[in-house]
Amino acid sequence: MRIVVCLHSPRAAQGELSVLGVDDAHALALALALGAPHTVTALLAGTSADEAPLHRALAAGAARAVRVVGEDFGAADFHTLGQALGTAVKRLGADLVLTGARSDDDGLGAVPASVARQLGVLHVACIEALAAGTDGGVEISVRGGGKRRRLRVPPPAVLSVVASSRTAPALAEDATAAKTIEVISLVDPEATVVRRRTELLGQPELPQRKTEEVASADALVAALAR
Repeated sequence: MRIVVCLHSPRAAQGELSVLGVDDAHALALALALGAPHTVTALLAGTSADEAPLHRALAAGAARAVRVVGEDFGAADFHTLGQALGTAVKRLGADLVLTGARSDDDGLGAVPASVARQLGVLHVACIEALAAGTDGGVEISVRGGGKRRRLRVPPPAVLSVVASSRTAPALAEDATAAKTIEVISLVDPEATVVRRRTELLGQPELPQRKTEEVASADALVAALAR
């Protein structure tokens, strides 16, 4: 199974070095725990200054690390991030996508849902545990409404992971791990999927019209109707 783990570079408190968000770290740990023959790719949208989570993922055992470049993702909303990550996932090819449930600094947890929408696949929120199923799918544990449920999910799917503990899991440290970060570019205006907010909300942009001078109310009505 090809697994992509979407990461982000969280803002650190002054004087602290923040590499992975707690939910992101749990998502990465769950993916790596599935072991062979599953392959794990770490994915992040940002600049070269945001690569620390990708290097950490490689050191923990991820097979690949990929950075998406394009718009100013530091100021982007969850729609834009979801589109960028979703497009990168399509290029990479994935059976399963894991993200941290709180995968943005506002704590909205909307990025995973946006990724799933872009991919057109099932989204399950706030999972706490993950195991490989016997039928090619995965078995997950989800907590909600005071209950913990166990579900079987067929791929492809996007799963957002919520940490059952606010302590980040212990991840392996491999100093010899490859340090190469691959790059996927979305900067081509003809190819990028980072679209306008109005289009994302289902309101297509109105066609552009040439300037036209009118001399009467009737002429104005006729021009607007064309």
